[in-house]
Amino acid sequence: MKKILFIILLFYFNYSLPVAIIHGFYDSCSNPFFSTLVKILKYNIQDYSVCLKSGEGKESLSLSFEEQCKKACEEIKSDPKFENDFSILSISQGGLIARYIIQKCDMKGKVKNLVSFGGPMMGTSQVPYCLGGVSCYIVNSLVDYFVYFKYYQKNIGPAGYYRTAAHVEDFKNSESFLVKLNNPSAEEKRRFTELNKLVLIGFKKDKMISPKESAEFGIFDDKFNVKYMNQTDEYELIGLKDLYESGKIQIIYLKGEHIDFDYDDVKKYAIPNL
Repeated sequence: MKKILFIILLFYFNYSLPVAIIHGFYDSCSNPFFSTLVKILKYNIQDYSVCLKSGEGKESLSLSFEEQCKKACEEIKSDPKFENDFSILSISQGGLIARYIIQKCDMKGKVKNLVSFGGPMMGTSQVPYCLGGVSCYIVNSLVDYFVYFKYYQKNIGPAGYYRTAAHVEDFKNSESFLVKLNNPSAEEKRRFTELNKLVLIGFKKDKMISPKESAEFGIFDDKFNVKYMNQTDEYELIGLKDLYESGKIQIIYLKGEHIDFDYDDVKKYAIPNL
């Protein structure tokens, strides 16, 4: 009996999953940060880790966001290491690509854990670092007007997850990537609620995504007041309520600006949850 218990405990404490790393906007797996990150994950988790190359560099700007997600899905499907359970570590807009993989990728494997650093999970409602003043008001108003035109949705990646706050109906009636993602089928919702862990890491001084609470599925209302996860329509629609009530969601805020984290933060917050 003791021998069996020892084997079970040994398996439990050594059980690990492959990890797919998804980089952010205008970034690349060739960035030395990611090669080091892969090594850290392999050393600490002792399993397979790889950075997905979809939407690298200029492609993250010029390729529609949905196409970037489809390319990431194909990378997952073509890698035999992801034919069973695996985890995802995402950075910035990589969090939305991760959501697509979880909900919509027709793969053999299943995502069990997602750790997101600064993911605009509910999109962004203002141009980065343009949050006040007359000139920013003009810029944001122009973006609000043009962003849902099909040309911009197809040719500017971030347009796919831009969420106008002052014109809520325009957003809801659009064919943007984010609207599609936030209206899942029953099967897509089931896949999302089957996550074992959802770790959402935001940044207290974030001016890249707006509101910064998007990192924890928060949004602006039409008066630019923050509505938190459990105050949104998507709370039940996506399956967040099921995850939250099951104790599977963890929300963490780091003190810096957007994506201001280091390898120690990865070891502290990501590795134990992957």
